Amino acid sequence: MKSTAEISAQDARQGIQSVEVAGPLLLALARSAGPLALSAIARSAGMPAAKAHRYLVSLIRVGLIEQDASTGLYDLGGLALELGLVALGRLDAVKLADETLASLREATGETVALAIWGNFGPTYIRLLQSKRPVTINLQIGSVMPMTYTASGLCFAAYLPEGETGELLHNELAQNRREKLDAPQSEKELQPLLDETREHGMARMIGHLEPSAVRPAGATRTAERLLAGFNAFSAPVFDHDRRMRFALTVVGSAAHVDQDWNGHIAQQTRAHAEQLSQRLGFRD
Repeated sequence: MKSTAEISAQDARQGIQSVEVAGPLLLALARSAGPLALSAIARSAGMPAAKAHRYLVSLIRVGLIEQDASTGLYDLGGLALELGLVALGRLDAVKLADETLASLREATGETVALAIWGNFGPTYIRLLQSKRPVTINLQIGSVMPMTYTASGLCFAAYLPEGETGELLHNELAQNRREKLDAPQSEKELQPLLDETREHGMARMIGHLEPSAVRPAGATRTAERLLAGFNAFSAPVFDHDRRMRFALTVVGSAAHVDQDWNGHIAQQTRAHAEQLSQRLGFRD
């Protein structure tokens, strides 16, 4: 006689086939830009139209799918919307980001960081150091300049200008006063922003050497561009299509290839896209 644990394990393996068959139909509609015809749904789900129709009828009955009476097209129903909203409400974005951060460090072997937009600009809230002997002197709570750091450029490129404009103006003025080897005007900054948007991520070639810089009311950490270290930073968006995080990888130029299509860049971009999807973003 089988134990309760053995029966439960067997049930878990067997599952409910009808639910597994219906899944691709729901996924086809979730991934589409709008309502679909029966033929398109069936083709996307990889099943005959007659079979797809039977499942769609049942999904309509429970409210997961609805059909427009005038066009005959199918779309996600009220129950699907309700489930989606509940799922979004229960999302722990930082917890998901922590999982992504750990995965990115495992994939790259380099130091990885997570930044949010704070009162004084891009602020690191998570940091996992590389397991290599050489570590980078960055700290949780560091506020990063927007004009000459990868994480900062990400926010400057993807947040609305109304949110970044004043800080950018002040930072450019500060760069001029201190005569930094960094953009000192909007004209000089623009090519970096254009490049960031073109590649879907920011890149900074140089060395991260934090030193205290103090704009009005805050302590800033400046990343000086000296030979030796490279960084990539990719934006993470949520279901409202708003940039939520900057996901950054930084390390020695000997290990972090500056190529936009290099391993580090690809991993940074891919992990940011995966996290965006988990937060409900759809491009």
